[in-house]
Amino acid sequence: MDKPMPITRRLARAALFSLVNGAAWGAGSECVTCLVWWVQNR
Repeated sequence: MDKPMPITRRLARAALFSLVNGAAWGAGSECVTCLVWWVQNR
């Protein structure tokens, strides 16, 4: 029987994702060129 993913790992992944998303949006609002570069290089 498969164990569900530990809630701590899910929370950590969600936190990391929101952190990366927030950083990307912050860079995008400051300079669109940075956002375009990030999208092309991720």
